[in-house]
Amino acid sequence: MGFLKKLFSTGKSKEYVDTRGLYFYAQCDQCGSRVRVRADKQNDLNRDGEGFVWHKTIVDNRCFRQMPVVVHLDGNYRVRSQEIEGGQFISKELYEQPEADLPAAGE
Repeated sequence: MGFLKKLFSTGKSKEYVDTRGLYFYAQCDQCGSRVRVRADKQNDLNRDGEGFVWHKTIVDNRCFRQMPVVVHLDGNYRVRSQEIEGGQFISKELYEQPEADLPAAGE
């Protein structure tokens, strides 16, 4: 079926938009490794009063250090507060930069 769809498509593909996921970006303080983590709005978040809370332990793929995370969100999934041990939250733009352009770990 996928073959026929490709054969008769107009060549314009729709870009996938993840409406159920929230993405967080972190960098390990020990090795500087960057990590992207997805939280599913329906399965990973717990109700917390009028908002949500997300508990996660992030592990990078270089030194495998555990970075416990707690993020509090409001009812519209906007971050109210975020805590991380052993790392720091970074922006999506910093996450996407090539490794050579990144500051060293702990800076």
